[in-house]
Amino acid sequence: MRVTEIVRQKLLIRNLILATGIFFASLVLGTLIGQNTVEELLIEFGAVLEPLTSIGKLSIVLALLIFINNAIKALGLIFLGILLGLPPLLFIGLNGFIVGGLGSALASSKGWTYVMAGFVPHGVIEIPVILLATALGLTVGMESFKWLVRRESRLKLQLSDSLKVYVRWILPGLAVAAIIEVFVTPLLIGLVSAG
Repeated sequence: MRVTEIVRQKLLIRNLILATGIFFASLVLGTLIGQNTVEELLIEFGAVLEPLTSIGKLSIVLALLIFINNAIKALGLIFLGILLGLPPLLFIGLNGFIVGGLGSALASSKGWTYVMAGFVPHGVIEIPVILLATALGLTVGMESFKWLVRRESRLKLQLSDSLKVYVRWILPGLAVAAIIEVFVTPLLIGLVSAG
């Protein structure tokens, strides 16, 4: 089956709509109530992320690290879908909440223009690609459930199809998003901060 045919499957489209709905609902929830939670998380993870600041000048390395991190997460979303689709649902909900809370925290200190400059350039590519990986994971989860209840299941075929989409669309999308995040987003944040 061609990759475009895989992506056009009705079940995958429904799962993409479900993943998008959960992401945006948790994004709104994070914006409304997640600011304090996210600020506490950032303080705790600050020590963990501090070594990365020393490679700030090595932008190619940073872009590669971001790409590898996101590629592993996207692949995990697909394969962990085997667990009845629950890990992808939890992941996308938690990430929406964190992005909403972080956006709200940044907006209260730096303004919404800063937030838009910091998230939109790479987010317009990264978020849809991660939502697609989540939808693939949910589809794998549905096939896993069918297998579990002894109904006709296409679990192996679905995993194979999902990997084709991963290689053809998700990996290139994540690569472009990482490059934009490292090379374009800081420039826009600089322009907004200066203006």
